Amino acid sequence: MLKPAPVPETLLRVASTFGTPTYVYLENVLIDRISSLKKHLDGLPLQLLYAMKANHAIPLMKRIKQEGLGIDAVSPAELLLAIELGFPVDKILFSANNMTDSEMHFAKQKGAILNVGELSRLEKLGATYPGSDVCVRLNPQIGAGHHKHVITAGTESKFGIPVEQIDQIHSISQKYDLHVRGLHQHIGSGILDTDTLWKAINVMLNASLSFDRLEFINVGGGLGIPYRAGESGIPMDEFASKIVAPLKLFLSNHPSKKLQIWFEPGRFFTAECGVLLATVNTIKETEHITFAGVDSGMNHLVRPAMYGAFHEVVNLSNPDGPLQKYDIVGNICESADFFAKGRMVQQLREGDIVAVLDTGAYGMSMANHYNMRSLPAEVYVPSDSSKPILFRSRSTPESIVKEALSFV
Repeated sequence: MLKPAPVPETLLRVASTFGTPTYVYLENVLIDRISSLKKHLDGLPLQLLYAMKANHAIPLMKRIKQEGLGIDAVSPAELLLAIELGFPVDKILFSANNMTDSEMHFAKQKGAILNVGELSRLEKLGATYPGSDVCVRLNPQIGAGHHKHVITAGTESKFGIPVEQIDQIHSISQKYDLHVRGLHQHIGSGILDTDTLWKAINVMLNASLSFDRLEFINVGGGLGIPYRAGESGIPMDEFASKIVAPLKLFLSNHPSKKLQIWFEPGRFFTAECGVLLATVNTIKETEHITFAGVDSGMNHLVRPAMYGAFHEVVNLSNPDGPLQKYDIVGNICESADFFAKGRMVQQLREGDIVAVLDTGAYGMSMANHYNMRSLPAEVYVPSDSSKPILFRSRSTPESIVKEALSFV
């Protein structure tokens, strides 16, 4: 059983109009995911942020702003883009990892909330800007995620100040009169287990009791989505029952009054709204494998090569064809350049259009010009219109070379 492609007729029309490779983003799916999380967190004093490292496509960002979300930014460029798009700075958390002095000065100048995950940076912030507001990222020593490379807490993680060092946080804060406005955690990406998430949140809640001027506790993001047919996503009703009620009770007894709970998903909001379209240009049969080569590659979607990530591949041109086994590979000169191996897909023919599903998170945001290959075009499909909008044209060999020569 294959996971079905959303709006296949629209996707085929995009491929026919704009060519391939092309990323397509469906606004109605984005809105549905935001609405679902708001609904299941109803009753909390809540602020949602969007982890824009997942996808900074401008139409998506504008719609996310309309929905009242803030931003988790991890670089100066992300911070600047969020500000340029009109996100209020008091809703932007600047979470640069191993933050430099220049990044600290930049974020302070822009008025964003600095999220500090190292004692040495907290000390430098205090010495340079005594009396400042700050958010502190803790490592609750509990990690989770779909791959070891996306686990961002625990004993082997570089992220956050270990929760055991909370006394040192207080000491530095008192020394420089820092106001710890918020506490933050993020334990990993692609989490489907509510119990693990709650265990980490509970560590955060207990740690927060020693702070009496907190304004928010940011419990992170990392909520997973179902990539495979028949796979369940995070059970949202269970998520609500196991997290919302205990959080409400906890907040009612906290020494800090008017305390908000922040969540900062990225993938959960945008992954399922994105589809990568590609054209089959080669069918090659060997003794053991049938290869289907397409006009895209790992430079457009690195997750299968980097994480062994699963993305459903659907033949839009031959949806009722018999299922056959393929290695679906790209046009990059690397053996790791594949979208799927040994995958059952509707019979593929040269010229067919395939859809690689659930690529709206960590697809284009991680894309690159490796092999001096072009980046895909990007198309947005508004929820109130059937007319797809091209908002980023596909780069060309000429434009890539022109940019390279501009540095000479």
